[in-house]
Amino acid sequence: MILVTGATGNVGRQVVAQLCAAGVPVRALARGAVDFPDGVEVVRGDLREPLDLRGVDAVFLVWPLRSGAALPGVLDAVGGRHVVFLGSGGVADLSMGRQADLVSSCPRWTMVRPSTFAVNALWWARQLRAGDEVRGAHGDLAMAMLHEADIAAVAVRSLLDGRVGETFDLTGPEALTQVEQVRIIGEVLGRPLRWVELPRARARTQLVADGLPESFVDVLLDTYAVMPRRPAVTATVEDVTGTPARPFAEWVADHAETFGRMPG
Repeated sequence: MILVTGATGNVGRQVVAQLCAAGVPVRALARGAVDFPDGVEVVRGDLREPLDLRGVDAVFLVWPLRSGAALPGVLDAVGGRHVVFLGSGGVADLSMGRQADLVSSCPRWTMVRPSTFAVNALWWARQLRAGDEVRGAHGDLAMAMLHEADIAAVAVRSLLDGRVGETFDLTGPEALTQVEQVRIIGEVLGRPLRWVELPRARARTQLVADGLPESFVDVLLDTYAVMPRRPAVTATVEDVTGTPARPFAEWVADHAETFGRMPG
């Protein structure tokens, strides 16, 4: 029995589905009513509450909370079970390095550290439902966009194979600038999309209009300003799963309806 936390998130849903496809019993932690595959045991609650770990052999742990204050207690509760932890840069008071320190203190642990989630491109969905332009800053910044199904596949393989004491740094198969990402979205959707470069102040206004929290927007733009223009690409997804990481175009095809109107 594997407990999947964050089971309603982009990666968690994939972990549940892939474990079910492998015939593994799954207990999904969810805050509300969710439509999971048949046979999934659903437990209501969240990580701020005591976990029911009776009968659980391993845990997929993603930290969805903005504070990491409760993480040490959760890891203590996991005890000697295998924990596969999905690192997050969104925990305000707990750096990725500190997360790794805490997780690696567990008897049986695996760390999964993803690069840029391809799903971040959905930040542009509002703009693309309104027209054929994506307006933003740092169009020349390249990112190795990573399909959430590949993140889940590495986690699932780690759980099923009992890969303990390893850290997996994941990327998509190629680094694409934001301009190139918009071009690929347009090619998949069959629309003449284009990137429009904005100065920081106007890009900030646009990101807020796109639905991102103001507290996050400045952090994001500061990060973009200092990131390497072209990051390294790893083959870790293929090394762990035996299958190459999915290209960004495949991710776009899987989420095409979210971007709005189609031609014709």
